Amino acid sequence: MPDPAPEPELTFEQALEQVERIVERIESGEVGLERSIAEYERGMALLARCRQLLQRAELKVEEVTSRMQEEAAREPGGEAGGPPTAGGAPAEDPPF
Repeated sequence: MPDPAPEPELTFEQALEQVERIVERIESGEVGLERSIAEYERGMALLARCRQLLQRAELKVEEVTSRMQEEAAREPGGEAGGPPTAGGAPAEDPPF
């Protein structure tokens, strides 16, 4: 019977590939009832690992995005003040 807990070093892609193989085995009827239940448990643990890895990736993207926005805001002409003009004031909207 497979160990339901996935290895902590599995990448997202590896875990997802294992889930896909489990689904194929269960759907094909390749394994009996007892084995199907064990495979299902393993698949659920692998999906939890995938969710964990996706959450980490999402946090990392948010951190990088925030850092980039902060850096852009500190640069002359960054997001905070819009494009600089000759007098240093933000440019006015065109009259039309």
